Amino acid sequence: MRNRWNLTVLLGLTLLALQGPTEAMRMRGEPLPGLANIERHRSTEAVPQGRVAGGTTAAEGKWPWIASIQNAYSYHLCGGLILNEYWVLTAASCVAGLRTLSLLVVTGTVDWWDLYAAYYSVSRIHVHCNYDKPLYHNDIALLQLSSKIEFNDVTKNITLADIDELEEGEKLTFAGWGSSEAMGTYGRYLQEASGTYLPVDACREKLQNQDDVDLGHVCVQMDAGKGACHGDTGGPLIDEQERLVGIGNWGVPCGRGYPDVYARIAFYNDWIRTTMNGCTIA
Repeated sequence: MRNRWNLTVLLGLTLLALQGPTEAMRMRGEPLPGLANIERHRSTEAVPQGRVAGGTTAAEGKWPWIASIQNAYSYHLCGGLILNEYWVLTAASCVAGLRTLSLLVVTGTVDWWDLYAAYYSVSRIHVHCNYDKPLYHNDIALLQLSSKIEFNDVTKNITLADIDELEEGEKLTFAGWGSSEAMGTYGRYLQEASGTYLPVDACREKLQNQDDVDLGHVCVQMDAGKGACHGDTGGPLIDEQERLVGIGNWGVPCGRGYPDVYARIAFYNDWIRTTMNGCTIA
């Protein structure tokens, strides 16, 4: 009986391993997106061919507020959003545990391999004090840059959604350089895809998960074959007025018909503004 139980457990673990990762933008029990890729080099990688699952290539200048958060070797880690000349918003899971010298912020391009894009160093990393308390909550961070971002036709700041007025079924669009399949290659060119807003209770039911989604999250339902994937963490979710309503947090990989989960910007507005003004708030 004991030997049979051990065999059953072994078969179960084998099946779990064969299923691969269980999270798209973040994987439970695995290194955080930033830490996982902090030592990767462009020179050791093939030219990336991946893309957001089911996404289409974004036109140059269509997402002027998006940034690629990269490591010191100019390898893409996560997405980010330009708030003003010195501040960039991203997910805490992208930068937690990293030093400022390990990060670069790249703006003004849809090609994260663009050597002629604008590169900025980071002077301070501000991770939400309650990040991952509990797990998958408060996954938001601010990067303070060492020099001023130069705005132009392809580099601008984004408008934040101050008030939570999303309605069920409302169209929302996200963009990122993530892979098209779990653990796949990151896309070289920015991809975009659209879905519809799903309220928290409906999202919990769809995900069969009561613990990891709350009022601090925005859920987006996309058709099967579309969705966020690895490399899309920290990327923007915008409404039809091009206001930022969320940043990529976590989901089920990749484009399997489950909702993707974003940090709700209206929920964190006070934290964002007080942190940028030199104060701290939980």
